[in-house]
Amino acid sequence: MIYYFSGTGNSRYVAESLADCIGDDAAPLAPLACSDEEVCLSSYESVGIVCPVYSWGLPVPVVEFVRRLARSRDKQPYVWCVLTCGDETGLAHRIMKSELARRGYNLNAVWSVIMPNNYVLLPGFDVDADDVAQRKIDAAPKRIAEIAAGIFERTEVTDVTVGSLPWLKSRIVYPLFKRWGIFPRKFRVSSDCVGCRRCASACPLGNVTMVDGKPSWGNNCASCVACYHVCPRECIQYGSATRGKGHYCFRAKTKGGE
Repeated sequence: MIYYFSGTGNSRYVAESLADCIGDDAAPLAPLACSDEEVCLSSYESVGIVCPVYSWGLPVPVVEFVRRLARSRDKQPYVWCVLTCGDETGLAHRIMKSELARRGYNLNAVWSVIMPNNYVLLPGFDVDADDVAQRKIDAAPKRIAEIAAGIFERTEVTDVTVGSLPWLKSRIVYPLFKRWGIFPRKFRVSSDCVGCRRCASACPLGNVTMVDGKPSWGNNCASCVACYHVCPRECIQYGSATRGKGHYCFRAKTKGGE
């Protein structure tokens, strides 16, 4: 079984591509992360988690999902993880390993896949230029095939692009991001909005609802920026931080669309 969390489609693409390669099923983890019920893995021989790296750590819903896993007893599945990132993972793989260990699971293998950047909510962060994004997308299938082979062989490996100063980024910046970097109240919509509801449909956590024909943001936000990127009229902004910045959604064909 493959569980994934995805905002703009990168991790969904990787998860569904891996599912096709290894003959497995892929499902979003957000509904389970938002549930009060435990998630039992005892019936699976192999369990994968595919998710993006947020601020050199894990998205909050992914942490919530892992913390809802029923504690491992006798049977241990082969547990693997794929982290999608724009450039580097920091120590996100160690955070995943630690969270799984708290529930009694070993992280047997972890890989990273470089995909186009989509984070735009802070100064200095923007989407990749079109040619850079396309190069990353073109390189992904080969990397996914390598990972699929490793999963088939039940490889025990850590194969991620850590980058520079990983301790500083994952142990200092990431906790600050979780505490101070997620402010859904900063999202706003201009008068150009036509109420198409694409932002509400794109939110993996159901945090965007329509009020009087316009989007309204609740507090259950992961800063996945799906709502911003999916707007066809580009009328969603995050304070002044997104002014003049680009938009990105994974466009290659996946099951069910983006």
